This record gives sequence, C-alpha cells and structure tokens, in this order.
Amino acid sequence: MKKSKWLLAVALFVFAIFPLVAGGKSEAAVPDDQLGELVPSLVILSSLPEANLVNYEMAQELAEELTELGVTIEARPTDFSVLLDVLYGEDMDYDAYTIGWSGRVERLDPDMFVHSINHSSNSEPGGNNTSRYRNPEFDALADAQRSEMNVEARREIVWEAQRILAEDVPRVTLYSRANVQTYDKLRFQGVVNMSGEGLFNEWSPMVMEPVSSDYTVPIVASNVNITNLNPFAARSVYDWRNLRLIYDKLVRLSPEVEPQPWAATGWTVVDDTTIDVTLRGGMTFHDGRPVTVEDVVWTYQTWMDLPDSYFASFTQPIRSVSAHGANTIRFELHDPYAPFITTTLTQIPILPKHIWEPIPDVTQYDNVTPIGSGPFKFVRFRTGEELVTEKYAEYFEPVKIDGYIFKIYASPEGVLTDLELRNVDLISYDLIPAHINQIKENDGGRFDHLELTEAPDIGFFYIGMNQNRPPFNNKAFRIAVAHLVDYDYALNDLLDGYGSRGGAGLVINAANEFWHNPNVPIYDTFDRARARQILADAGFAWDSQGRLRMPRD
Repeated sequence: MKKSKWLLAVALFVFAIFPLVAGGKSEAAVPDDQLGELVPSLVILSSLPEANLVNYEMAQELAEELTELGVTIEARPTDFSVLLDVLYGEDMDYDAYTIGWSGRVERLDPDMFVHSINHSSNSEPGGNNTSRYRNPEFDALADAQRSEMNVEARREIVWEAQRILAEDVPRVTLYSRANVQTYDKLRFQGVVNMSGEGLFNEWSPMVMEPVSSDYTVPIVASNVNITNLNPFAARSVYDWRNLRLIYDKLVRLSPEVEPQPWAATGWTVVDDTTIDVTLRGGMTFHDGRPVTVEDVVWTYQTWMDLPDSYFASFTQPIRSVSAHGANTIRFELHDPYAPFITTTLTQIPILPKHIWEPIPDVTQYDNVTPIGSGPFKFVRFRTGEELVTEKYAEYFEPVKIDGYIFKIYASPEGVLTDLELRNVDLISYDLIPAHINQIKENDGGRFDHLELTEAPDIGFFYIGMNQNRPPFNNKAFRIAVAHLVDYDYALNDLLDGYGSRGGAGLVINAANEFWHNPNVPIYDTFDRARARQILADAGFAWDSQGRLRMPRD
C-alpha cells in the first residue's frame, strides 16, 4: 500500500491532537463501559484486480484508512457476477462495495442517476438503489424533475437534487474513466466511440464496415463475463451490450444523442400524458414470426408488473399500455414524464410474446437461445469464453458486418497480446493506462494497425454503503469516509490522468455539462484529521484500545 511507510507518523500526530478521542490515556478519559457499541466489523466487496485494478486498489486503501481509524474491516475481492447477486439479492447482506455505473448514452438524461439509483422506491431488494438511501425531501425532487417539461426549470430541480445528494453522501464517487479504446483500422472503418459507451456501442456494429470482403466478422474483447441472457434478469452493462443488439427497441439514440425512430416509425404526443407510437411494419423475430403490437404491449406490461426490475424507474410512469389500432401502441402516463422518449422507449427490449407468455416466472427463465428481432441473431454462448452472433438477413436496416464474436478474457494482458497479434479487432472496455501508453509508444510499429480513440465518460465508479445497517446509516460516518478517500491517488497514480476526479455524492459529472451542478459542496478532500474530527463531533469515540465506538443512544 502506498501509505504504509508513513501512516505511523501521521497516527502519532493525530493522537497528539486528539488524546482522548484516539484512545490515549487521560484522567478525563471515559471508561469503555460508558461508551457506545463498537463499530461493527465491516467488509468492502471489491472488484477482482484483473477485472478493475483501480476499484480493487481503492477498496484496499479505504480498508487501510479505516483500520487506522479503529475499525475492523476487510476488503474482499469478489467476482463481478457474485457481487451483483449480493447487491440485488433478497437478503441485502453486505456492508460496502465498489462498483460503477456506465455512462450509457441514454443516461445523459439525468433521470437514471437521479431517480433510478437514489429514489427510496428503488431501495428494496432488486432495485437499483443498492445504497438503500432514503430521503423524502430528495424523493420529492427526484419525482418533480420527471414531470417538469420545461428544460430550464427541470435543470433547477436536478441541480437541487444534486445538492442534497452531495450533503447526504449516499455513495462516494472515486473517479470517472476516459473512454480510451482501440480497434483495428486496417480491417474495419466507421467505428464510433460514443461518450460513455466506448466503441462497442449499439451503433458501431450496425454502421462499421469491413475494409475487405475476406474478413467480415470482428472479434470484440471483453474483460468481464456475461452473466445473464434473460432481459428480465440481466443487471449488468456487459449483458445489455449484447442483448440490445439481439433484441430491438422502439427508439434508439443516435451518436449525436438524438432519438431515432427504430422499431417504431414515429410517435405522436397526443397530450402531456398520452403518447401514440407507430410500429414499423414487416419486422420479424429471428424465428420468422412477425413482430406485432401485441408483442410490444405484452413486453411493456410485463416490465410494468415487475416493480423491482432493472428498468423499474422507467416503467413506473406508465399507467397503461394498449393496442390502438393495427399498428399503434398507446402509452398513458400517470403524470407528464419528460424523458419518456429518451429513457423509456430507448431501453425496453421488444420480446416475442409467443415465447415468453407461457413462462410462469420470466425472471427465472434461462433463455439459453435468445430470440429477438434486432440486427444480430444469437448463434451460441459459452460462459467465460465467447458469445457468437450473425447478422439477421431480414432486418429492415441491413448491417455491413456478417456478425460479431464477443470474446471474454481473464485479464487485460491477454487482450493486449491478442491486439498485437491481430486476434482481436475491437475492445469493449477502457484500456488500462499502461496499455494506452504502450499503444501510443508503438515500439517497433507493433501497433501500427490500431486506431486509439478517446471520448469523455459520464459514468462513474464508487464506494457504495448499505444504509440499512450501522455505521453507514450514520451520515457523519459516511462524510468521514469521504475524507478518507485519496481522489488524487485514484486519478493521477492509478489512472495516470485518463479520467476525472470523484467526490462524495457526485453522480452527474462535468462531462454532462448541462445537467452537472458545479456548485454543490462535494466532500472531495483527503484529510484524515478532518475525518476524525467529524466523527468526534458526531459523538463517535475511541476506547482504551483505540477501537472506534458508535455514538451512545
């Protein structure tokens, strides 16, 4: 650990300043049996180092800082799929964790990072509010911004919501990455790096062109396994990157973040709470059956009936969905919902009713052979190895590649080797700094065939804290944790500057300029003495053995 050589000196300094608080002996010291309960032993579930080295290191650093503070704590590296099962499981049995939210293009609208991951309605098992944060004042703002149709007025509400998040610290954002990714420019052209999405977004596979007819199926590298091919059970961006190409959506967001009619040919806003969507004619599922309005109605109704689903925040505004003629779907909303087109219609996949309706519990279906109506048809999947697709010849918007292979790697080093050997054509994740620099240096011309691309990212990685249990249900403790995070170490040392700084409560970063509130009081200073003072002021204390105690009731 980077601080191990000088932690003792700092600890001695702090003990000199706070002799009673830090467990020093004094005639005025409070006996241990008159102090509060011990802060419970804690576990931070972190990324595996080969999956996300920065998250892994930051979890280790925070555990070290809290140990010095008198907390018994372990940073436990955890497989990504296991972590998701824990966070979304019925038991909610965890203390803290490191994870991230990707900056997918539809998340440029603030609703995801304001409502979905923070509203109390999403804090029950299965909901995206895995910090279990609950604040009625915040909820009122999160609800209000959804129904405010004036964009300037909506921004004011979103800015105020960010202020409350910054003060309450439901999570501590560690950093945001820069989307630095690469592809083989001698084999493919027209590849687009979208902000928050990277190269393997929902447009690149549809618009990229082979340079030669001899090589038409790109190999896409991933450093994380696919965990679920069931849209009703998928929780990870790594799952959805593939599912959104196998299944289609009524609307897609363009690289310029404009809503494009897709499986729909258009929509009509009948009034503030009624939207008619016209389904494109002649579409078929990959088994040859036609796509009908009944499929769309069944799909949306089923999502609406799953209150804790991945998309719950975006289906909650819908009061009813129904067929309105042979090719029109009518959505009636409870209240006006400003981002309905850009966040709901762009995310919900259209599923074949004839396959899914007979299934008793759609969330438990294995879906080993996904059948959608999207531009790519599922061929096979071998967990931990690869997912193979082929282009769907009957798709209304012909793609120019003949499919793609999504290849899963155990480590970034294996990907770099295969990039050099031209066994990989495109990557689906952000390069680690060492590999960025190697490709830039291009020693001996071994990476001449690669195009290095960069785009800002509106996503973020963070320390989540379960506010259902102590000590994270104490706001002062969460603020103290924020002062024990070395944000500059994450950005400058671990990311080598390829990204942006974090801060407590920060969910909409400066890359999303219109919606980002630059004036909120972000706790983003690494300051051990300040952390101790915050705890002492809140009634925490240290016993005769230097162990941190909760405030007395």
